[in-house]
Amino acid sequence: MTTPAEEKHLVKKLVVVSDICSSTAILEDLLRTENQKRWRNLLIGLKDFLRDERDTHGFIMYKFIGDGWVLLFDEDFSSVKLFGLFTRLCKEYDSLYKRYIKPVLSTVVEPVGITFGLDRGTLMKVMMDGTTEYIGRPLNVAARLQGAIKDKDQNPHGKVLMSKNAYADIRDAIKDRYHVIEVPRELRNIAGGDNYRAKKLCLFERPK
Repeated sequence: MTTPAEEKHLVKKLVVVSDICSSTAILEDLLRTENQKRWRNLLIGLKDFLRDERDTHGFIMYKFIGDGWVLLFDEDFSSVKLFGLFTRLCKEYDSLYKRYIKPVLSTVVEPVGITFGLDRGTLMKVMMDGTTEYIGRPLNVAARLQGAIKDKDQNPHGKVLMSKNAYADIRDAIKDRYHVIEVPRELRNIAGGDNYRAKKLCLFERPK
């Protein structure tokens, strides 16, 4: 049970964890050919894109985690705008990848693209060493969902794996726009994660 003081720091958010596919393999290839600055240029390009989107839509760029970002949106943020942003981010990455990375790779790297994990719920906002941090199950679930996208999926680019909780409130708004299926996944270190029933949304595949 939370105290009144703790309740002041509780926030309800949509939690998004994004990831760049095959980032380790790409960076290792670039290091071998002394082209690592190109990876930096790609990441800066993505950061600038997200900052522009943040200024328009008002979400929080919470953390950069090496090969992707953790983004926090207000719980009532439009699902249509959310997945539209995901689509634009994927296209921006594709453009930057073709500009900076693909021309200098010495090997074929697959898969490439961006994937997303999505959950919603209550986070606790705390100050640590002068920095705002967030704690809560939705962060863990979103991260595990993102990590499970590539399980049994050889073409994960542009895929969103979300909890049923996140999907329930947006189903009607997106049912005619996106292809969504239920998939079983194992989410490590998550209660009930042994046979988790997640919803997988394909940004670039329309409903039949």
